[in-house]
Amino acid sequence: MAMSKGQVKIRRMAEADLERIKAIDRALVGPDRVLSWPLRVEAHWWVYRPMLNFVAEVDGEVVGFLLGDIRGAEYGTDVSGWIDMMGVAPDHQGKGIGERLVEAFCQACQDNGVTARVVVREDDERLIGFWTSVDFHRGNLVSYER
Repeated sequence: MAMSKGQVKIRRMAEADLERIKAIDRALVGPDRVLSWPLRVEAHWWVYRPMLNFVAEVDGEVVGFLLGDIRGAEYGTDVSGWIDMMGVAPDHQGKGIGERLVEAFCQACQDNGVTARVVVREDDERLIGFWTSVDFHRGNLVSYER
């Protein structure tokens, strides 16, 4: 069941949120996250702050996050807003919090005149379902490997 907009506060991320964001990520993926992750979230913060990084709060507690930025013409695309990482604490999923985070990101992209983008694995049906539900559609980027 979705929470009312009054119960969820979406705000720009602050440096003090970093530890809580990492705790949410550990709750989602466990301790097996790539070793670079503890540094990556801080690196993202220092490089892009407070660019397009958002957190969701319920009763003053950070329960979700979205890390994104605007960057140049990668992969032959126009300058775009890219969602790099997103997570909602397991006990707060299914309440519309992820959707609210994406809305904040997309509004910031619109304010900056850029398209919002995200990359997911083509076999991740859960994420594809989520992104489709928040009005994202398949783009024209294709990955090749050897």
